[in-house]
Amino acid sequence: MPLESELNRIVIRGALSLDDSSRLLAAMHRTVNVKKFSDFTLGFSGCTRVLHPQMLGIAAVYQSYWKKSVDIDLILPIQKNLQRLFINTNWAHYIDFRRFEKSRFRGYTHVPAMRFSNGKEQYNSVNKVLDTLLSAIRHFSRDDLRAIEWSINEITDNVINHSESEVGGFVQVSNNTQSQQIEFSVCDCGLGIPSTIRTGHPELASDHEALDVAIREGTTRDISVGQGNGLYGTWSITRESLGGFMIFSNYATLVSDSETVRVTGPDIPYSGTLVTARIRYGEKIELSDALTFSDKKYIPLDYIDSHFDQDEEGNIKFSLLEESEGFGSRQAGDPVRRKLRNVIDCVGGGRAVVDCSGIKVVSSSFADEVFGKLFIELGPIEFSNKVQFSKVDPLVRDLIDKAIMQRMKQL
Repeated sequence: MPLESELNRIVIRGALSLDDSSRLLAAMHRTVNVKKFSDFTLGFSGCTRVLHPQMLGIAAVYQSYWKKSVDIDLILPIQKNLQRLFINTNWAHYIDFRRFEKSRFRGYTHVPAMRFSNGKEQYNSVNKVLDTLLSAIRHFSRDDLRAIEWSINEITDNVINHSESEVGGFVQVSNNTQSQQIEFSVCDCGLGIPSTIRTGHPELASDHEALDVAIREGTTRDISVGQGNGLYGTWSITRESLGGFMIFSNYATLVSDSETVRVTGPDIPYSGTLVTARIRYGEKIELSDALTFSDKKYIPLDYIDSHFDQDEEGNIKFSLLEESEGFGSRQAGDPVRRKLRNVIDCVGGGRAVVDCSGIKVVSSSFADEVFGKLFIELGPIEFSNKVQFSKVDPLVRDLIDKAIMQRMKQL
């Protein structure tokens, strides 16, 4: 058994499976609500593997305990890579925030867990996710962007409107570059989907039945609050992209791939809701097919529409000053090039107009990382057709021109 519990100490050894994660939550519940301890130790020192969605759920549950003045002493895994994962994902911070600060991770493999309690925080969290993904993923299509943005918006919005969670909601995102999948998880410690659905559908006798109905088109507890398309649309997107979809809520678990849906009733409940969606990018998602409600196809506005100025010819303004955290290194330039390339791919027939106003100097390495490498990626003709510069300081222009000229020698 990888899980041991004695008095107010819970120890995890080996790989923490899905069932083990449920047993861990049950052990935490017994320690706080049955044994009546106001503090306990959660020891992961001997842990060798965890599941990302379940760890987010564990972190969220502790936040609900903290509301009841329960303290947790978190012991990190001994394995260095797993130790870094706990810190970089914000799990350590949300489980034991007095000892662990918020994550400063700025890599491309994941977006650290974020908490949101109102519409503004939800909006900022979703924008943070999209900004990171645009700076991380190569060759992101417009439908990929729209599918991921729409899904995360809908599921996080459900938390605010339906969950009644005292600690708000939590969202985290992982990017698996090998399988080309974005996995996002959203969780709360509220009423749970089966409970909220049954307020509008009292005929649903079990959590098992309620969760199965919850992912069907138009299912909602109150038509005045929402149309019931968030879970259904997200589930449809995962199926269209050959991804996966999971819900853990109260006494029901739903797992779906591109062909099947299975709903089971676990012995140990999850007090709230944990939704995980895996969306494959680069699969030419037909978003209008996934988002068809009442036989009407729906294409949502996206991050490109709301965050970039676009003229009548379809040209998009890309402000270099706003999109980069610095101009002195290759490291600073890498996410800028990735994001600019994705914006170019999303423009369609227009251009990306790189606005350099307010920038007096860039390093040669930054200029090469962004524009020299982008020139090679696109090729001379595509670069000249898709990239235009605006308000460029003469020195900055010379450095950009030099970087491009040096790269031209490689062709």
